[in-house]
Amino acid sequence: MDPVSEPAPGVTGNPRYDKLIALIGVRGHMRIDELASLLGVSTQTIRRDIRRLSGDGFLSRFHGGAAQASSAINAALERREVAQVREKRALAEAVAGRIADRSTVFLASGTTIEYVARALDVRSDLRIITTSLRVAHLLYARRDFDVMVPGGTLRPENSGIVGPMAEEFLRGFRADCMVMSVGAVDPDGTMLEFDVNEVAVMRIMMANAKQVFVLADHTKFRASASVKLAGTAEIDALFTDRAPPAELAALLEQQQVEVVVAGVDPVAQPRAPGASVDADAERELASR
Repeated sequence: MDPVSEPAPGVTGNPRYDKLIALIGVRGHMRIDELASLLGVSTQTIRRDIRRLSGDGFLSRFHGGAAQASSAINAALERREVAQVREKRALAEAVAGRIADRSTVFLASGTTIEYVARALDVRSDLRIITTSLRVAHLLYARRDFDVMVPGGTLRPENSGIVGPMAEEFLRGFRADCMVMSVGAVDPDGTMLEFDVNEVAVMRIMMANAKQVFVLADHTKFRASASVKLAGTAEIDALFTDRAPPAELAALLEQQQVEVVVAGVDPVAQPRAPGASVDADAERELASR
């Protein structure tokens, strides 16, 4: 068990609440049964505590546990738009090179996927089915693109479309590939997201695509999120800007998941087992 520093007195006025917050603060997220065991109370008590603390903004609830509010709530859209811009652009250009003209593509939501939408200007005659209004706005003017969006509930955090209507719409299509980003990738290959409703629509697109491409810059290998999306064994290629950590790299090689390292000097950065370097990145490096 990691050492836990006692919270400042008076954070909640309840010693058990304070200890619970401190425990989750160390690990980022914990299951209800773990918290019950460590605090010596029943799981029902922990559920009540989490419900109260999440309502007061100290924690964020997810099915079976709780997480730090700061790690479980996705960063503000404005901050995400200016984070890792160079990396997102490199990943977007790399994945755009893998998308064939005259193909059908699922595009999820997120600022990284918005860079993919911009990079698709090199492609022609695409049918694009996206759950992001922002992505649709970037693409709708292309006369050779057929851009489709589902009905449903709009998420203000990223303009993503979720809910039963969106899920039913997506079940009616098959795509050549799906392109998505993720909130975090754990060393055991678990890919995580921030919203259970968004995960539901992403899972349907994954199931209905011949190939699944995931974009994750290096910060996602040490990030935290609370909703399980899928395992890396369920994807075909991981596009990143640096070689993944050794444990994850070995797992990806075992799972025969292609790792595409885009925009990184292969001399300065060790390449993951089985990883390839995007051709555009190699040409750019050679021209420096």
